[in-house]
Amino acid sequence: MRSFLFFAVSTIIAAALLSACNNTKESEVLDETALVQPQSEEGAIIDGQYILIFKEDKIAPAITYLTQPVRNRAEKSALMAEYGKQVENQINAWLAAEGIGQDAVLAYYTAVQSGVAVRLSPEAFERVKKSDFLGLVEYDRVVQLPPFSVEDIVNSEDAGRAQTTPCGITNAGGAATAGTDRWIWVIDSGIDLDHPDLNVVTNTAYAVSFVGGTADDCNGHGTHVAGTAGARNNTIGVIGVAAGAPVVPVRVFPCSGGSATSTILSGVNHVAANDYAGDVVNMSLGGYYGTSGCSTGSSYRTALQAMGTAGTRIALASGNNYANAANYQPACVNGTNIFTVTNMRCNKTYYNDPTYGGNYNTSSSGPVDWIATGTSVYSTYLNGGYATLTGTSMATPHVAGIMQIRNAAPVQNGSVSNAGLTYKIAVR
Repeated sequence: MRSFLFFAVSTIIAAALLSACNNTKESEVLDETALVQPQSEEGAIIDGQYILIFKEDKIAPAITYLTQPVRNRAEKSALMAEYGKQVENQINAWLAAEGIGQDAVLAYYTAVQSGVAVRLSPEAFERVKKSDFLGLVEYDRVVQLPPFSVEDIVNSEDAGRAQTTPCGITNAGGAATAGTDRWIWVIDSGIDLDHPDLNVVTNTAYAVSFVGGTADDCNGHGTHVAGTAGARNNTIGVIGVAAGAPVVPVRVFPCSGGSATSTILSGVNHVAANDYAGDVVNMSLGGYYGTSGCSTGSSYRTALQAMGTAGTRIALASGNNYANAANYQPACVNGTNIFTVTNMRCNKTYYNDPTYGGNYNTSSSGPVDWIATGTSVYSTYLNGGYATLTGTSMATPHVAGIMQIRNAAPVQNGSVSNAGLTYKIAVR
């Protein structure tokens, strides 16, 4: 009965959308301030591609229909898929009313924010930005994995040597055995699915790729991140902060490491549809957004804030540009259970290298919340191997592991100062 009622309501809403959108097109918008413009014209913009986020009172996301408590992850996933399809239908009705074919759609976002990534001609965009259904418009942008350095690689044949505890794990308060009910979602380049030192969730309902192929890693970045957060305590290789925690690959980067905001948002949408209170998300990624209101204009904001409010904790890399983290997304996003992380050395000094130095800003409105070890971090890598990498990408999963163990935010043990700013060292 619930599905029938939901379908009936969605059909009525879709009809209303067609009527309302047509009325909007027929009316002349005289007030230029009423037009919805992209929030920032900076960064690596992809010409003709836009991310459109709808006002919730126009097209509400699937999470708003989830009004009763769910008993388990599988039940939530099934309901979110059902409701998400209805939200997608409403978006398609709006697109049709605006004269936009579904072949122009790059991605739908239905879980905790309603939106669509779409290719638009200049003429179509001039028409679309007059719609009062839109709450935010952002240019799609090229996103690269943050620059990081690879210092050495240990292949699988040599990887069976005795287990070591990297200094970053020690600085984070040491490793602890993780429970398996709280997952760590790694939105990244995938994870080496059969790495002997990782407890990888391989169920394809959860382990997915948005760049073709499977969730298996062919870059190395995501596997390295996963090991720092949750490598097993099994006498070989390394140990993670939350030893043995389930790590879920959500692949948004191909082998080359180049992606787009719209693709990464697909990964966020997937996690939001399938996460469960107490889960952790690691996002060791990001890109330059610009100086025009990143914390309020970023298309990541609504989704991440909704996830955080619902009880999922999110660790974000500040970026490796030795620049103001407030100008980079998603690092710029603030909210409940959202934590941005920058990088220190093993000896607990700030890593301010001009090439790979961590982005900064702990001012009252600044986004950086914690600092963790990100320099010369030894962790899991491709093909069952191990590698030593440097970057805020490597600092961030320490905080993810801490939050999985604690089922709470990190606690502070000391601080690091640099250029007049002080950063709290995250420990469990």
